[in-house]
Amino acid sequence: MTEQRLKLWVGIGMTSFLTATGQATWADETAAGSAASEQHGTHQPQAGGEGGEHHGGEGGEGGEHHGGEGGEGGEHHGGEGGEGGEHHGGEGGEHHGGEEGESSSAIFSHFPSAGGGEGGEGGEGGEGGEGGEGGEGGGPALTAMTSPGVYYTTLGFMEGHLRIAQDLYESGNALQGTPHLSHPLAEHYPAVDEALEARNQSGLEDALRALSDKAGQSDDWAQIEPAFQRAREAIDAAQASVEPAKRNDPRFISDVTLALLKQASAEYEEAVEEGQFVNRTEYQDGRGFVLVAKDLWQENAETLKNADADAYQKALDELDALAKVWPSPQPPQAPVMSSTDLHGEVSRFELATSAFRY
Repeated sequence: MTEQRLKLWVGIGMTSFLTATGQATWADETAAGSAASEQHGTHQPQAGGEGGEHHGGEGGEGGEHHGGEGGEGGEHHGGEGGEGGEHHGGEGGEHHGGEEGESSSAIFSHFPSAGGGEGGEGGEGGEGGEGGEGGEGGGPALTAMTSPGVYYTTLGFMEGHLRIAQDLYESGNALQGTPHLSHPLAEHYPAVDEALEARNQSGLEDALRALSDKAGQSDDWAQIEPAFQRAREAIDAAQASVEPAKRNDPRFISDVTLALLKQASAEYEEAVEEGQFVNRTEYQDGRGFVLVAKDLWQENAETLKNADADAYQKALDELDALAKVWPSPQPPQAPVMSSTDLHGEVSRFELATSAFRY
């Protein structure tokens, strides 16, 4: 499965990216020195390392075990089902997110190297040069500390969880929406903790914690919304700490959008088995990420059109096609397409946006 995903994302789409000129790294010397710092256990994909952390349940050799109460180590979502219910992790359960080990690097594999881009410090093959570990062009592993793209995308994952939570609450499915309000803090915050501190963004943790504490206390969205809005505003502020020249760059926009779609595709793969949905929560995660990806693309329409109007439209068409795979907050009776076909659609978006990487 991992090989298939890498072939589709890397073999089909990444060829055009390997020739692209790498962008300069964001991190200053102090931040770069912390790039290899230990990431806390989340399902957030970290680029460049083998042997990602295992989430929930027995059988993850050397993997960190996450889950807590309910479902023998499995992290329960929505409070449903007990041992036999839908859960993440747990004994025999699915790991959350579908991104572990080598495959985790695929999510951010198209981002510029953290070590100086193609042929960076040390020249071809050296630190930051072609062929090293980490992102495109080599260099240190990409993290929120070394890459503004990884930082921005991780915050986008948080937003995706909040988007789907709101959809579920407002459609009368508060029990399903509750865990999504806690996921930004539990699953993604540890990956950006240091980067937020380096950027003087101290308000996000408190906002996410307040929302997580509020989750499950009421089925009434009106009671949840104030904490929800505070969290959304804190995420927006954290993303705004990325330099305007960077976050308004067409390549940056397309790279972040693609990473969101790759993760959505990985979630979908976890949700579908033998032609039917087996994990509703993963499906919902994917929908949230696609909604954020499409919004990001459309919000930056003018910038992208000015750079390459044809590439913008082709990519938008692909986004529209991808959005149809997640037609509603609840999984449809049958999957719209197979996981393999979905990976192919994501690769077509990747190719459509390759013009922004030159």
